[in-house]
Amino acid sequence: MQVYSVSQITEYIRAVLDRDVYLSNVWITGEVSNLFASGAGHRYFTLKNAEHQLKAVHFSGYFGSEYLVNGAQVIAHGRVSFYSNRGETQLYADSVVPAGEGALAAEFERLRAQLEAEGLFDPARKRTLPPFPRRIGVVTSAQGAVIHDIQTVLSARYPLGDLVLCDASVQGEEAPAELTSAIRALNRLPDVDVIIVARGGGSLEDLRAFNSEEVARAIYASRIPVVSAVGHESDYTIADFAADLRAPTPSAAAAAVAPDVRILSEEIASLTARSGNAIAYYAAQRANEVESLIGRMQRLLPDTATHRQRVDELLERAYTGFDTFIRLRREQTESLRTTLAALDPSAILRRGYAMVSSVRDGRAVTSADSVSPGDLIRATLHQGELEAMVTAKK
Repeated sequence: MQVYSVSQITEYIRAVLDRDVYLSNVWITGEVSNLFASGAGHRYFTLKNAEHQLKAVHFSGYFGSEYLVNGAQVIAHGRVSFYSNRGETQLYADSVVPAGEGALAAEFERLRAQLEAEGLFDPARKRTLPPFPRRIGVVTSAQGAVIHDIQTVLSARYPLGDLVLCDASVQGEEAPAELTSAIRALNRLPDVDVIIVARGGGSLEDLRAFNSEEVARAIYASRIPVVSAVGHESDYTIADFAADLRAPTPSAAAAAVAPDVRILSEEIASLTARSGNAIAYYAAQRANEVESLIGRMQRLLPDTATHRQRVDELLERAYTGFDTFIRLRREQTESLRTTLAALDPSAILRRGYAMVSSVRDGRAVTSADSVSPGDLIRATLHQGELEAMVTAKK
């Protein structure tokens, strides 16, 4: 028969409890009773409900000692172990919060620890936001002031970007599902470059949807970078940890996702000036090089001054001969024009002469013998024509 000492058994019990995964990190709720504070500031108390009770100790310096009041409903976090000196199983509490909102805080810590262990908050997976987003998705309530604040900031800073609102409840029982659905809907759009998930400030209860596991997993699964802007600057949510970037306020989120066009304009102007100066300097350098090369080429060329003068003399003689040739041809042309003008029939008609032709066959009448009395003849004058009948000929 194996016989154990009390110390062996108590140490074994303590070792078993200390190795237990669940008991080493546990949240327990109950009513505070039998509270006693030592001179060192440690607090010893009992957590109980209607049927059972558990001894507990909360050492000085740990969070939440102010909430330990006899009769108060609290949630305590810590580890369960065995205090062998008194033979008692007890909770070593390192954090105490009031029940109610304290329950939400406890759930917050539990979920945060779980998702962190799964790698959802790993800084290595955080993505860089696009520098010049074309379309900016926003998940928030269409009726709240948040969307107005975001629109105001984007209009002033970056009017080039389009804002795509995906309306979702930000509070209440339906909020987690609607927020998740909105994030997924924006991910189905092909040209959304960044997503802002936002709401105004509130209590831990008001922000409960953004502390839900499904919203955190939707943010983590998003192919598009997500900026979380929930509550005020002092508010932290599970969504903040899962997002690629946390902004303290919705307005700050809008400023984070979009550049300031005024700063961009100044940078462009500066770059333009610097580029112009660089180009001018480069051109001046090349111009100096060209001038140097021209000088070297001129020094290597033969003396062409004599040949240039000879060419000038030949060209001058050619121009003179050509001018003489043109003048003579103009004189000959003018003489021919004068001769032709004198032979022009219309010029003869202007002097009072007429051209007579037969009306019957149109032949010119040059002799009285070619017509007979009674024939019709046509006289063409300088202006107009006359028809007549031959009555006699001589």
